Amino acid sequence: MGKLKPLKKIIMLNFLKICHGEPVQDAIVYLETEKGNVPLAFQITGKAGGVTFAHLDKGVYKLVVALPQQKDSLAREPDDIQEDFQVAYHSGKKIFFIQEPQGLFTLRFSNIKNTIDSNITPMHELAREDNSRIVIGKFEVESKFGKVTMKISALKAKTFQKQVEKYKHDAEMSVIRSPQSVT
Repeated sequence: MGKLKPLKKIIMLNFLKICHGEPVQDAIVYLETEKGNVPLAFQITGKAGGVTFAHLDKGVYKLVVALPQQKDSLAREPDDIQEDFQVAYHSGKKIFFIQEPQGLFTLRFSNIKNTIDSNITPMHELAREDNSRIVIGKFEVESKFGKVTMKISALKAKTFQKQVEKYKHDAEMSVIRSPQSVT
């Protein structure tokens, strides 16, 4: 019986990899003030694809990401996804879906502490002239010691599509449409 435990663990890890994608290493996540676009801190994701910003003072902050180009089976082809949205955010699950030329990504937020509404307000805009940096959201710390953790994963087109379809009609899903789809 003891020999089956490692096999169960491998199966579970592979299942999570299929559902949640591959962790994105070397993405840069910036924490900026809402006004003035002043960078306060940045972190580079490691092998697990995660970052945490902690011990934040009261105020409004923006999260800005620079996503690395995905390769091999995770590289995005122009016709991979037929959905007409640029980004979507499920506030209940705290999952941010993003389609960019660099790939198809999910950003999962957790450990959101001392913030108003305990959530992220989704956004999608290019940061200044640098098209590689994307403002993905903002949040407000209501007292001292605010904290936000996020994990970035890259997904294959079919997996991304399944995840989006799963939440597409959910009332907690906010969608920011692609500019070409808005008439």
